[in-house]
Amino acid sequence: MRRIAGAVICVMILAGCSTIPTSGPIQLGAEIGTDQADQVIRVIARPPQANMTPLEIVSGFLQASASFDDDHAVAREYLSPEASVTWDPASGIVVYDGVPTLASNGPSAVDMTATQVGSITTEGRYQVAPTGRLIRASFGLEFVGGEWRIASPPAGLLLARSDVDRAFRSYDVYFLDPTFTTLVPDPRLIPLDGPGVPTSLLQALTTGPTEWLAPAVRTGLPDGAGLAVQAVPVVDGVALVDLDPAVRLVDDATRRALSAQLAWTLRQVPGIRAIDLNAGGQVLPVSGVPNPQPVDAWSTFDPNRMVQPVVAYGVVAGRVVTVGDDAVRVVPGAAGLADPPLDGIAISLEGTQVAALDAEATIWRGRLDAAAAIAQVVAEPGESRPSFGRGTAVWSVGSDGLLTLAPEGGTTLTVPVDGLPTKTVLESVAVSRDGTRAAMIVRRGPRSFVMLGVIVLREGTPSIQNPVRTENRLTAVSDVAWADDDRLAVVGAEGAASPQVYEIDLSRWQLRALGAPPEPLRVAAAPGAPIVVASGDGYLYAYVNGPWRQVVRATSPAYPGS
Repeated sequence: MRRIAGAVICVMILAGCSTIPTSGPIQLGAEIGTDQADQVIRVIARPPQANMTPLEIVSGFLQASASFDDDHAVAREYLSPEASVTWDPASGIVVYDGVPTLASNGPSAVDMTATQVGSITTEGRYQVAPTGRLIRASFGLEFVGGEWRIASPPAGLLLARSDVDRAFRSYDVYFLDPTFTTLVPDPRLIPLDGPGVPTSLLQALTTGPTEWLAPAVRTGLPDGAGLAVQAVPVVDGVALVDLDPAVRLVDDATRRALSAQLAWTLRQVPGIRAIDLNAGGQVLPVSGVPNPQPVDAWSTFDPNRMVQPVVAYGVVAGRVVTVGDDAVRVVPGAAGLADPPLDGIAISLEGTQVAALDAEATIWRGRLDAAAAIAQVVAEPGESRPSFGRGTAVWSVGSDGLLTLAPEGGTTLTVPVDGLPTKTVLESVAVSRDGTRAAMIVRRGPRSFVMLGVIVLREGTPSIQNPVRTENRLTAVSDVAWADDDRLAVVGAEGAASPQVYEIDLSRWQLRALGAPPEPLRVAAAPGAPIVVASGDGYLYAYVNGPWRQVVRATSPAYPGS
């Protein structure tokens, strides 16, 4: 359940909708309660029985691997004494779907085949596997005391997706954008049988961002500084955080940014209301907040912060309009005059500018005030729907597959995209509202899918790096928008099925189908606001926990920051 935060469009969707949660910054805590294990289905692993065959031993080992108790003690009973000592389950996790196929390969070896859906790095980051990837693993066995035992297990853990859902919870570890003004989530899977969620989260924060996100973010911790005490006890709702004494050397602005990182990371844990912040055993003062500081003290760093109320926009007969109260209102300035007729609009985060396509798919931009003109900023035809993200520069992809950035009043730049798979073509881009990540629609042959890359600035010049798949089920994606800091809304299809709207949860790397109105074309989403879709019947439809509801006759929906 998520909170609606005053979107103008919600008035016509559902009476009293401000009381129905549909979006919000942190919602994971309610899933697990104050006791981190109170809603966890624990795996009761079975130790090996007498006279088990090699196939039974391997099957038992795979099932027992899902139990994290005492460092996988039961799973180790299926291993030879030497293998039990050398096997390192913390070296990485490969995640498969369903039940694996096991086959004998001679008298003392068993081969395993399964469909891989992902992997979990040693940092706790989930990675989506390419569609159709198979796991092929081999287990060598030997006799130990008259019983078969595994002598050569694969490195790390092999876990079923259901085992991961049981044994892990997803949390965001928060870092900072390059300007130190906005938090950026770094999703991690935390094992519930670990040292405790507060401790695990702050160990992850002090270790630093994942390798994938690191080029795009910063942290308030000085180099080499971490936890002075490797535990974060919670007493009467107050988390005691003791950092390295080196933190005392940072200035107050950095202390405030670091406090926001700590508070937003720990506020996900049920029952934590405040942080007693120390460095080297002494209170670390931070201006503007008491100590202990409330975990909700840093709303200005909210990655989902938007100008209120959140207004939806659209296009009617080439004119940019706002949408609300079962009606539309033409925006002030030239963007509302249909000269030229506009489509494919994007609105800046502050709601002050519009970028749009004309009939030739060249890009125009103008301010949303009565005296403002609208001017062409990218003259090449065939541009993708533009995106603002956090700033006022316009991002778009040309018909040649090149990504460009048109700063306000500056020269248009070509932005390199490094690391795309071979034989793929970039089709469009949607920049996150924190300005650090880009959701990209990428085509390879007849298939199109969403990849997520990080925006890296080097001497003021941007590039997009480290693109990764966000899911592996969709085969045709036509539009993507940021719903909040770790959630995408897309129009796509699975195989031969009809297109519909999906939500991609980047904190859990999960795909959820939301259904769709007839012929969904474009999607708009924003924190605290309904998802809005343009349909082939010429209407906008909105979604608040279903079903889809017809709103007004208009096209090309957009929210600020789109």
